[in-house]
Amino acid sequence: MTLTAAGARFLPKARAALAEIRSGVDEVRTLHADLTGRFTVGGYPGLSAVLLAPLIQRFRRMYPGVAVVLREGDPLQLEEAIAHGEVDVALRTSDVPQVHHDIPSKHLFHERIVLVAPKGHPLATSAPTDLTLLANETVMVTGDPYAGWADYRDRLDRIGADPVEIMVIAQSTTIAALVSAGLGVAILGAFAAQVSVFGDNLVTRPLPGPLWQREIRLYRKAGRVTSTPVDAFLDLLDEHAPALTARTAVWP
Repeated sequence: MTLTAAGARFLPKARAALAEIRSGVDEVRTLHADLTGRFTVGGYPGLSAVLLAPLIQRFRRMYPGVAVVLREGDPLQLEEAIAHGEVDVALRTSDVPQVHHDIPSKHLFHERIVLVAPKGHPLATSAPTDLTLLANETVMVTGDPYAGWADYRDRLDRIGADPVEIMVIAQSTTIAALVSAGLGVAILGAFAAQVSVFGDNLVTRPLPGPLWQREIRLYRKAGRVTSTPVDAFLDLLDEHAPALTARTAVWP
């Protein structure tokens, strides 16, 4: 069975309407009992592990009657999920321009971008400043190799770096394994590096300058009143990491 053209156009509206009904039911329940309900938060690999996982754990301890669903994706996937009412709030990078301009967002913090190299590599001995050395390297970045989306490729172009090869790999853990095997160096977000890079044979170095930071923003559906559980989660986000919500904050 497949959707007709009319059904495909109606589906996002139906999902949004059902989400509003669920939100209304949650609001009424909170008048008579402890906080209950269900909502979905979106994130991306790395950030989900370092920031969202402990935040969701703390939230569930405070509000055991609320089910929290985590959905991961790249920036465009998260934006589409917000637009179609499949995700209530999402944390995503602002590097990829918005397609749905009616989706409101707010600044949270900047994530540092780091270089990962084998121990003893020239770029691993100190804070790398001369990235023209990448011209002789295979550089690995995260992204979707099938969709043509690659994190940080635009930044390499902007500094005039011309690596021997840019390998686009979906999983940061795979990238770390390849670097560990001596097959090149990698450029990763600090969140992904924190959960993927370990062992004595790899070195992580922050890359210099504002170019090697990326803004993380909070996105939510336009014109939709958030439920009490979602509001409680956002309050906890502000309380859990007040430094991250400062405009000058850079992770880590």
